Amino acid sequence: MGSTFNIYNIATTGMYVNQASLSVVSNNLSNITTPGYSRQQIASAEKIIGGTPYGCGAGVNEICRARDSFLDQTYRQVNGKTSYYNRKYALLEDGQKLLNEYGNYDNSTSSSKGLQQTIKNFFDSWDQLSNDAGSQSTRSTIVGYATALVNTFNQINTQLTEMQQDAGNRVNDSVDSLNNGAQDLVALNKEIMLAENNGGENGNLRDQRDALLDKMSSLANISVAEQPNGALNVSIGGVTLVQGDMTHTLTVVETGTTLQVKWAELDMDAGISSGTIRADLEEADQSAAKFLTGEATYNFVPQSSSTLTDLRQGLNNLMTTIANKVNSLLQSGKDLYGNSGEALFVKINSNASLGLGNIQLNPAVASDMNKIAAGTSGAKSDYTVAAKITGLQNEKMFSSDGLSMTGTDFYQSLLSWISTMGNTAGSNYDTQGTLRVQVGTQRDSISSVSQDEEMSKMIIYQTAYNASARVLSTADTLISDLIKQLGR
Repeated sequence: MGSTFNIYNIATTGMYVNQASLSVVSNNLSNITTPGYSRQQIASAEKIIGGTPYGCGAGVNEICRARDSFLDQTYRQVNGKTSYYNRKYALLEDGQKLLNEYGNYDNSTSSSKGLQQTIKNFFDSWDQLSNDAGSQSTRSTIVGYATALVNTFNQINTQLTEMQQDAGNRVNDSVDSLNNGAQDLVALNKEIMLAENNGGENGNLRDQRDALLDKMSSLANISVAEQPNGALNVSIGGVTLVQGDMTHTLTVVETGTTLQVKWAELDMDAGISSGTIRADLEEADQSAAKFLTGEATYNFVPQSSSTLTDLRQGLNNLMTTIANKVNSLLQSGKDLYGNSGEALFVKINSNASLGLGNIQLNPAVASDMNKIAAGTSGAKSDYTVAAKITGLQNEKMFSSDGLSMTGTDFYQSLLSWISTMGNTAGSNYDTQGTLRVQVGTQRDSISSVSQDEEMSKMIIYQTAYNASARVLSTADTLISDLIKQLGR
């Protein structure tokens, strides 16, 4: 038979466990709207003393978080891919908007100011000159449209270059954020190990750490492993970024037209394969822009990880082909002075190749329009060269995907290509985003606080607490009666 006095201890432990459980429920309800908060739950167990067949009440083993490490890891992997495609889609959408003809439509004049219309205006002005080769007003129109053509190409190139430079700047900022995150993670590791030195779990600090890891996973492909002492190790591409209270450092190295993220201590590539850093690294890469160092390539073949670089290459093909063809025809003719014709388009920097960012209207022609060689004889009635230049717009002097096409068709193929690339990135973003939501929902179903569930638990713990109190009161009555009997 159990001791009457043992009932006091059993009832007291029951009240303690249920009071602790009510405190956990209260804390959960208080943080029901707190971002990143993981639902806490109490783990209790029966107290048993060896040698006695009777129970000795209950005790609180630990208060732990409701969390699934597998879902956490899955979420971070998907988050890295989603962030990658999101950044790629945003960059490609900006590039597409830049070339969008509708976006350049001028309602006030009911005309398009887009690149395609600018090219058409340029060739149409030569058609006008073929009707009157000696017309000074028509020659002035040619100079004006040629200037607009060069300026439009250069402006688009400048904006695309700035977009790539911005991507490079974001790489530096993101790597700094990743390094700072690693330092913060080390600090949290230390706090958690210290707080949990005597057993148990510090849910608040662990929630902060998980939120930090979610943020870091949007930047790069991190892998996380928890150690027995509660510390987390984080690696990228198999190399450790954080190990307990130690961290390695990532650095950005610029090599010509390429950026590379490397391990500072190891002098090796970091192997970043997802996240916004990967997307920005790809789009900041200008190494495939051959026109910056070599002659123009007339066949457009996208071959770079940077869609923006490929787009610049395609536009350069378009501009330099037109410029070289026009220059060649003009130099085959004679101006109104009887001299050999001069090039209409020339380099800005004579030491670099003719191309986007390095092309301008020939100052000699701009200052003296009589130097425009409209024919082969120099006579005012000779417009043979002007007619050939007009015909260039219908000449299949471009190639894309193995198909010969006119300048108009080539530009349309560029628009279609950038649109397809953007749609593909957008589709991948939608797919990965949906998967991220699904995994996040599964994770939340475990770790988030349900008001209905907590209220149900509160009633259970309250009832159990009251029951233990009744047992304690009953035991007190029994002891009181026993004392009275002994007093007699």
